[in-house]
Amino acid sequence: MPWKKKSKSDRPYLEPYEKATREMGAGFESQLWMSKDAQRTRFEVLTQVGRFKDRVVADLGCGIGDLPIYLHEHASDQFPKSYIGIEGVEAMAEHARSRIVEAGVERTIFDVADFVADDSLPDMLVNDAGAEVFVFSGSLNTLSMHQAMDVLDGFWYALRAAKTDERSGTLIFNFLSDRHDENRTPASAPAVRFDPADMLDWALKRTPIVQMRHEYLKGHDATIVMDIGSQ
Repeated sequence: MPWKKKSKSDRPYLEPYEKATREMGAGFESQLWMSKDAQRTRFEVLTQVGRFKDRVVADLGCGIGDLPIYLHEHASDQFPKSYIGIEGVEAMAEHARSRIVEAGVERTIFDVADFVADDSLPDMLVNDAGAEVFVFSGSLNTLSMHQAMDVLDGFWYALRAAKTDERSGTLIFNFLSDRHDENRTPASAPAVRFDPADMLDWALKRTPIVQMRHEYLKGHDATIVMDIGSQ
């Protein structure tokens, strides 16, 4: 399904991925993951906390489609009712479509959109596509912490506005933690580390139903899960 996109010439948060794709082609390396093992560990955590089964999941900044392929191959019992991949780099989205076909993964679509620039995207995904779970995995890494909070706010409040007795919503995101060592060593550019205490406080101001995981990569990474409550 085509999403309405806002044009934005200055997209510094996407430029590292666009540059890597131009230089190396659309592949694992152009997503700027630290390693395949680290990516798999993050996906394991998402699978443990995400409750994807029987829900419509939208993956913001989905890259080349690694998450649905991981779920298909390693956690098929948690594969969502439908998966929507949103990617800002068109070459990556194209490659994701090809990989999904080759892997035989069903109930999956990919579209090109800029989840930072397009303010209409959260409501469109919730109201037109029925999204119940929003996932950000690695896709906040080139934003500042406050930019990330602003983006997450848009998706959180879209879920909250759509809550009914029969339908709830979940927001899941991971980020690089700046509490990984006593010196709070910054990440290598273009990646940015966030303070997990600040991110947890941000989440708790919006809902008491919050879970944070911080142990799985020895503190280098954190995952927060927020659920819409009855408030």
